[in-house]
Amino acid sequence: MITPYNLIRSARKSLSIQIDPSGNLIARAPMRMPIASIERWITAKKDWIIKHQIKRSNTPQRAILSELDIRDVKKKLLEYIIVRVEKLWEGKGLPKITSIKITKSERRWGSCSAQNGLCFSYRLSEYIGVNTLFIDAIIIHELAHLREKHHQKSFWELVYSMMPDYENVMKNQNTIE
Repeated sequence: MITPYNLIRSARKSLSIQIDPSGNLIARAPMRMPIASIERWITAKKDWIIKHQIKRSNTPQRAILSELDIRDVKKKLLEYIIVRVEKLWEGKGLPKITSIKITKSERRWGSCSAQNGLCFSYRLSEYIGVNTLFIDAIIIHELAHLREKHHQKSFWELVYSMMPDYENVMKNQNTIE
């Protein structure tokens, strides 16, 4: 029996699947791919689907916030991040930061633009007062991108020079301080 799924067709060349936050299967397929081919592929990925649906069901659901609540969370997080960025950036000889923004990103914790603008996900607000080391690790990662726009050896050397315990902090992101 085929796992129930939502199909999204687009001008893509390959087939992909993902499990959404509610545990539903989403298949993305090229416009002209036959349904039979899609369902054969989904059947072949059955173990992966089950594993990730179980993993998703064990993940605590975050509260759904109104737009007003999100704005308030973003404002408070921005104030907190600015203070932490100034402290962690100071005296490191890093390039000037052009902007700091809080985004609604669900897929990444932070990013650094080519113009040295830093963006951080509003989801980091969940760690204020709970695991501030994790927030610092994300900030340090993005600060390192001010100088090193890649993830090569020199980037990681810079990260570890600012936070020697970086790897352990990232592994234990759900640890309460």
